[in-house]
Amino acid sequence: MAPSKKPLRYAHSDGHTDLCYDTSGRYLLTCGLDGDARIWDGVEDDDAISHRAGDKVYAIAFKNDRFFTASDSNSVQAYTFPDGAPDGIITRFTSPVTHMCLNSSGSTLVAGASDFSIKVVDVESCEFRALSGHEAPVLSVALHPNEDMVASSSCDGTVRVWSIVDQKTVQSWKVVPKSNDVSLSKTLCRLCWEPQTGKNLVVPVEKEVHVYERDSWKKVHSLTDGSIKELVSIVTFSPCGNYLAASCVDGVVCVWDWKTKKCVSRTKHDKNLMITALAWNPKGNNEMAYCDNQGQLGLIEAVVSADAPEQDPVDGAMDPTEGVFDDDDDFLLRATGDDGIPGGDNPDSDQDDDPFNLPIKKPGVLDDLQSNDDVTSVMSDLDGADSTAGAPRTSAAPTLGPKPTPLQKAFQSGSTPEHLSARFMKWNSVGIIRQYSSDEENSIDVEFHDTAIHHAMHFNNDSGYTLADVSTEAVVLAAEADDSVPSKLFCMHFASWDNSKDWSVTMPDGENIEALCLGGGWIAVATDQRNVRLLSVGGVQRELFSIPGPVVSLAGHHDQLLVVFHRGTGVPGDQCLGCILLHVGSRRKSLLGGESVPLSPRSTLNWLGFSAEGTPGLVDSSGVVRLLNRSLGNTWIQVCNTNHHARGKSDHYWIVGVHENPQQLRCIMCKGSKFPPTLPRPMVSVLPYQLPLCELSTEKSQYEETLLRSRLLSNHLSVLETQGYEVDDSVKIEMLKPAQEALMKLFALSARSDRECRAVEVCEMMPDQHTLQLAIKYASRLRRMQLAERISDVARRKAEEETPENQEEDYLTAPSIRSGRPEAVGRSGWNGHRRPTTKRGLIGQEEEEGGVSEDEAEEDMEQEDQTEETTGPRLNLTAKVAESKPSEPTAASLLRKNPFKVSTPQKTHTVVKGSKVFDDMAKEKKTLKSPTLPLTVSDSKKKASSQIKLFKAKSTKSSENKKPTENGDTIEAGKKKTAYQLWFQENQTDISEEHPELSAEELQTMAAEKFRELPKEERQVWLKKSRGEVESDTDKKRKRHAEPCLTPQEVSQKKSKTTETAEKTKNPLSQSTNSKLANFAFSKLE
Repeated sequence: MAPSKKPLRYAHSDGHTDLCYDTSGRYLLTCGLDGDARIWDGVEDDDAISHRAGDKVYAIAFKNDRFFTASDSNSVQAYTFPDGAPDGIITRFTSPVTHMCLNSSGSTLVAGASDFSIKVVDVESCEFRALSGHEAPVLSVALHPNEDMVASSSCDGTVRVWSIVDQKTVQSWKVVPKSNDVSLSKTLCRLCWEPQTGKNLVVPVEKEVHVYERDSWKKVHSLTDGSIKELVSIVTFSPCGNYLAASCVDGVVCVWDWKTKKCVSRTKHDKNLMITALAWNPKGNNEMAYCDNQGQLGLIEAVVSADAPEQDPVDGAMDPTEGVFDDDDDFLLRATGDDGIPGGDNPDSDQDDDPFNLPIKKPGVLDDLQSNDDVTSVMSDLDGADSTAGAPRTSAAPTLGPKPTPLQKAFQSGSTPEHLSARFMKWNSVGIIRQYSSDEENSIDVEFHDTAIHHAMHFNNDSGYTLADVSTEAVVLAAEADDSVPSKLFCMHFASWDNSKDWSVTMPDGENIEALCLGGGWIAVATDQRNVRLLSVGGVQRELFSIPGPVVSLAGHHDQLLVVFHRGTGVPGDQCLGCILLHVGSRRKSLLGGESVPLSPRSTLNWLGFSAEGTPGLVDSSGVVRLLNRSLGNTWIQVCNTNHHARGKSDHYWIVGVHENPQQLRCIMCKGSKFPPTLPRPMVSVLPYQLPLCELSTEKSQYEETLLRSRLLSNHLSVLETQGYEVDDSVKIEMLKPAQEALMKLFALSARSDRECRAVEVCEMMPDQHTLQLAIKYASRLRRMQLAERISDVARRKAEEETPENQEEDYLTAPSIRSGRPEAVGRSGWNGHRRPTTKRGLIGQEEEEGGVSEDEAEEDMEQEDQTEETTGPRLNLTAKVAESKPSEPTAASLLRKNPFKVSTPQKTHTVVKGSKVFDDMAKEKKTLKSPTLPLTVSDSKKKASSQIKLFKAKSTKSSENKKPTENGDTIEAGKKKTAYQLWFQENQTDISEEHPELSAEELQTMAAEKFRELPKEERQVWLKKSRGEVESDTDKKRKRHAEPCLTPQEVSQKKSKTTETAEKTKNPLSQSTNSKLANFAFSKLE
């Protein structure tokens, strides 16, 4: 009895189609590129049950009252049978699954995907083992009956056998035609193991079926038949294991008796289409179902007859016209190829015969299988054309050039795909909105991170809301338009002070909401008619404007609205997007007027929003995070690549928030997928920022990255100040502190590396004079005098570039000027030149004017001492002028003059270039006049006499301005010896004897080097000696020599004399005050 075929019937749209039977054999389950999974009660069922499983479904399998689908969501989803209720995600990949299979018990699932990986998954626990090694998309997988091995075929041209335990390749054969995508592969190469025993592996190889023995991995049989004219694509065993069926790419189906290895049945597709799925009915051997690449479902009955004799290869069931139009078909297929070049005129055809050398395409597998319209139309024209011999066959010329890139659909940032039964509608820094859609429940839950804002809410989603956003004021939902119901916007204004907290508005007919966002008191809605509507949270329609292209996404933050839309068609594989950034508050203006949005090559926009501080940001499908750099002309800069932090190729990070202070990127780790599941609640991770500078492994690049990143992420402070917000100076200093440290480290690294020009460039970037002073001090310590001079020029130029108008404004608003007291002008003389504000400045004029009290003078000096200790020695950048007698102040002289500008009539000192950096400080000490100490007492006569006595005593003690110490040494007035001076005084003789040939200057240099080489502990001892904390041995000896023989009577007489002298010279002020003022005066006379 010959096999009989049921008429083909429509099952799915054109493209790859898959099928399987349920355990009972009654129902057929199919899936296709239309995104549906259908359940058929026999092939003649006219009312199949349909379940939506995704946009495209590539594979389906059944076990234990559940069926499993592999969709374009890059996951394997389980559903209950026959209800089709989602029953959990089994596993995820980075690309769609191309084939999967289950073991006999349904506890283990094996799936291969276009990301070159294979996973062996425990269905209950979802734990898996990954098998990696293929270099192209996986075509098919087969699990050994013992469940210890997996066989797979791939577009890389190999068939591999894997050990599940070792996760390694056991055996490999190169028997498959190479290709760069499943849709371009000539064969599906669906292999299988011999059931029950698993002794042999059956692989379709070209026009034959090879049988490999498991123990030796040698080919033991080769099955073929005369009816096979094209490549064998699928092989499958009957449930009993006695028969093997194989299908070819031209629709031929052959069945062999496994024991005799003889062909017992042959049949062929009515339209000679490629068979994409072939399955035996588990009831017996007499029924076999199949699907083709046009989405049609067929059935073969009486596949094998027990009493049927072996048939000849030429069977009556075969089409007698077979092969008549083969050459023409090949010609037409070449004419309508993807390369767009008719016939054999492809110039690259002779240059590369290996299709596997083409760039491998990961995403969008099996997409091209549905694009057979051109071939179908040409074949239909061929069937109706005149078949006169010799008549030329003509066909429409294919369109030349690359295919346009499909436009990205509009999406809501912080949401997961709509086809998921449980998904996130919105996740941001305020809260989370979840949507549950099933036969039992269709609801929306709103949860706030801070319960002080509002308690959790629950909505019934009867209106079919698909878009949502949440802020600290409101929750907004939007529903797409239906056939009879227009698109609707719903707002729950929970921050309203009245009782009416919710309102809704419908869009005009024919206008559908595609994106929405919430801002500070306003709502923005973008529609498919390219309109953007602005409403208040209370429901007032405020503004309406149009955008030049289809909307992609919206984002809002306080008064800022960011709109991204399609500007046009991009280069092949790329999106061409534009963005508009508006201020929609009281100060309405446009910051970005349609500039291009930068995306990584061949990527799409995945996230759009603002940082917590208000800086626009975006994330593309390649994991690159970019922020708007307002300080560089509103350009975009990459600040992070999340893929660099992923542990595996199938792992992704899902963005939920961006922060600049602290520098954090808040996201969710999605293991094996691109979107997080709703349950259990995913954990939020924090990723650091890193700018993609060159050679980040070097110390120099690390400092540069820290500098650039710190400055970039602190730009929002200046933006907030321009918008009228008050910014705490401590916050600004704290944020810029890493940048300042990086600048100093970069300068030190350049100076140590003999890169003085680079070091000066770094100094040009230093923001203040204090940092420049530190750089000068560091360069001097390294004995880089030319570098120090260059930095001094930079510091002087930066000081001169300060705005004089700001200085005049600050001076005129001082309390002393407003009060009209000319004696309290401050530290600027009437000649317009500022007086020094450090300890080296002149202060006597204030006391002579009578405008400063004793307490104020003491307070000022203490503050100046603290400033000197914290800031260290500073370079005097002012020009030296001759002292002039103060004149009467005029209106012009009250204005503060430029302290660094040298006026013409004043005499200036000539400075030799290269030495003025440190010579100026020495000259300042020599030219300063003796100040009048600001001593304020009740009796002016006593005050004058005390000042006279003070300076008289000083001048009479030593004509050389020296005074003896209690140890017998002489030092300059008011100045102690430094640690180096004490050490040099004690070791000067030894150094001179060691180096008698050195001059005095060379001897000083040699001594300084030796002092630096001393151990740290020894230098600390000399430092304490210089402070008077420790007496040196020399001092002790001198004391003993100075007072060798004092009797008790002499000691008492000496004490009494000392007491009398102290009473005579006692000042009306306290001793601490006099000592402070005396020390201060002496320091000015150095």
